Amino acid sequence: MASAQNSPRWSWTKILIGAALTLVLIGGVYKLFGGPRQDTVTPAQTEADSLRTVLRETQKELNEAEQKASKKDLTPPLTLEQQQAKLEKDLRKKEENSPLDYLSLDYEHTYRWFAGKEEYYGHIYNSAKYATFMNFDIRVTFLSETKTALGSKVYTVYKYGGPDEQVPFKIQAEAPSGYRYHRVELIRAIPFQSDEVGDDGEI
Repeated sequence: MASAQNSPRWSWTKILIGAALTLVLIGGVYKLFGGPRQDTVTPAQTEADSLRTVLRETQKELNEAEQKASKKDLTPPLTLEQQQAKLEKDLRKKEENSPLDYLSLDYEHTYRWFAGKEEYYGHIYNSAKYATFMNFDIRVTFLSETKTALGSKVYTVYKYGGPDEQVPFKIQAEAPSGYRYHRVELIRAIPFQSDEVGDDGEI
């Protein structure tokens, strides 16, 4: 009776032992033939990988630079007429910022007996190539025998002076007592901003 009860238990034990042995055998075979292998990396392969990485980074930088350059060059290039107009505008602006660098004065002096005044007359020359000036301020300074300033007065000539033009002027002034010498100089002018002035003087 007891041996009959132990027989099934012994059969299960043999089955489990056989299964365990089978797993151990399969594991050994897999480890021997099919287990993971460690690849050996040679120095040549390492250098090749490094070169490929450098090439990829360089190509990436070149692509980014080309994209930035293409964004900057979206504005179409200027035509020859536009370049000339821009150059003339820049030169005119430069002349307008420094009127006295392009203006000079030449004058004669006489004394008007009937009026009892000193008279100064001559021309203001504009050597600018593009700029037009107007409202020229001329200062007359009266000097003593020792070249000491006795007084001065500023006179404004309300005229236009275009490029390479000369503007006539005439000034009469009363000289102070003790006057012996004089000095006449152009001290100021205003740039004219409009592009057109009519023949009748209207803007």
